[in-house]
Amino acid sequence: MSENEISDLIVKAYSNQKDGQLSLAIQSWNELLNHPSVTQELSANAQLNLGNLHLQQGNNDLAYESMAKAIKANPNSSEAFFCLAYMEQEKENFNEAISFFESALKIKPEDVGALNNLGNCYDRLNKSFDSIEIYSKAIALDSEYIAAYYNRGNAYSKIAKDELALKDLTLAIDLDNNFYQAYYNRGSVYKRLGKSKLSEKDFAKAKKLAQEEIEQSKKQ
Repeated sequence: MSENEISDLIVKAYSNQKDGQLSLAIQSWNELLNHPSVTQELSANAQLNLGNLHLQQGNNDLAYESMAKAIKANPNSSEAFFCLAYMEQEKENFNEAISFFESALKIKPEDVGALNNLGNCYDRLNKSFDSIEIYSKAIALDSEYIAAYYNRGNAYSKIAKDELALKDLTLAIDLDNNFYQAYYNRGSVYKRLGKSKLSEKDFAKAKKLAQEEIEQSKKQ
């Protein structure tokens, strides 16, 4: 009977989530957690789902608490570590975010998105050499990962490695020729190098693409 009750609660919780009934889904997951026969594995999954639901409702403190409990129930929950990392990153608690990202990447080392965000955290702490190393790991895993080329290019620019910055920003543009931020930042590097014609060309392209994006967003 207990197994059927647990199965019913899981189905009920997921059904409510799918239908957008977040409060009802939260109630179902909490009922599951309070069930006397709930296993540690099910508890971890319930806490993970609760964390995501609380985030959707904008209850960040409850989300954080649920994700921490998910990790306690399952120390190999990379998703919970990633979520805590992103939350800390959003609050600009970069050292805490780095710790969570690194814990998550020990479990799931080939997550290029997490690597890119880890690099961003180091970059915000002005640790350019560390960020470059992390972006390079992401690029080694995915040779067409635009964000990592763009971010590494900006990191190279910060330490005046201008030729390397130009190379990465150009690669980002080659992968997405509508990437106006990359044109703008490449233009800034050209300007610093005294290449005014190339700089003006990139600035003009960046402005044109940005205006097009604004106009497109107005139509939606």
